[in-house]
Amino acid sequence: MEKLLKDTKKQIKKEGKRAGVDPVFVKKLLFSERLLEFTVQVGDNYYSAYRSQHNSIMGPYKGGLRFSEFTTRDEVEALSMLMTLKCALVDIPFGGGKGGVKVDLKNFSKEEVETLSREYVKGVFPLIGPDVDIPAPDMNTNEEVMTIMTDEYSKIKGVSSLASFTGKPVEKGGLEGRTEATGYGGFVIFKQLCTLYNLKNPTVAVQGFGNVGFNFCKFADEDGFKIKAVTKREGGIKREEGVVFKKNKDDIFKEQEVNKITNKDILEMDVDVLVLAATEGVVDEENADKVKAKYIISLANGPVTRKAEKILHKRGIVVIPDILANSGGVVASYCEWIQNKGEEKYNKEKVFSFIKEKLSKAFEEIKKTEKEFQSDKKITPTKMATLIAIRRLDKSFKNNA
Repeated sequence: MEKLLKDTKKQIKKEGKRAGVDPVFVKKLLFSERLLEFTVQVGDNYYSAYRSQHNSIMGPYKGGLRFSEFTTRDEVEALSMLMTLKCALVDIPFGGGKGGVKVDLKNFSKEEVETLSREYVKGVFPLIGPDVDIPAPDMNTNEEVMTIMTDEYSKIKGVSSLASFTGKPVEKGGLEGRTEATGYGGFVIFKQLCTLYNLKNPTVAVQGFGNVGFNFCKFADEDGFKIKAVTKREGGIKREEGVVFKKNKDDIFKEQEVNKITNKDILEMDVDVLVLAATEGVVDEENADKVKAKYIISLANGPVTRKAEKILHKRGIVVIPDILANSGGVVASYCEWIQNKGEEKYNKEKVFSFIKEKLSKAFEEIKKTEKEFQSDKKITPTKMATLIAIRRLDKSFKNNA
């Protein structure tokens, strides 16, 4: 994860310079405004915990919270920087935050997960809140964890505070459509990719079948697109005539006449669009020259390394950046936050409409900005997305100075 942090900082430096932004302001974006590191106790064991509050120029810090054995300080800081860029790109009034606990939940009981969740809230309580920093679910956290954390925050605060966390169940103050939001946002970007790049009936392969990958597949399948392969952690399936997604998620891998495929092999499939919805760094300089897809949609955080993207760009392969492709989640979180504050009510149709509006506008802005720099052959959608975000942050900073 140290590599992700270095890559993110390089990206900010280069695109800040290209954008013509004051170097002093760009330097400000290379550091978190606050980075908390503390310890949580569950039984006789202690675990390292973190919360990175990167930037609050556009609004309260916003970002997921993960429980993972791979969580590091560098990881949460890098992801909080990317969240700042993401919120700025889609023009949502949030800043970037991210948190996590370095823990393997494999042998945890339900009660231990609850203790971990409550202890984390106690550790960050003085630094979070509805108008300061609003965490959300991420890797190995879910609606239930957010409910526990909201309850703990409200107990300490002494008053009910639904807007302190997002990603809760609908019956506990959550949002209709939140579960599908990131996958739906990826589908919106996929559809617009087809329009902007004139793709007719493209074939698709999807690496990653968690909540995000599953919902992307569901929306694409319902709209008549052919998904030729899909993989989860231990591998997956491919079907020339298209995988069927009408059944229960767990049955998709069991009840079809299919061939098996590995996570490595799916990256090299001859399809039009490769959707990366699994994890960081799956396409790197070692395998970038083997990718056959013409377009890559980064639904995971940082699935394509900077060096790999350079190789892909030289080969004419278009990479749609993560800060655009997976931003449906934070747009939905904004809707839930507004709803919890009592300012507006959202149903699923309204949530999806808002996601489509925000992401489509951002994609169009990227294409428009590419024309501004069309003489530069090294320009990529990732660079333009970062440049747009930095320009918006700079403008907000000057307006509030």
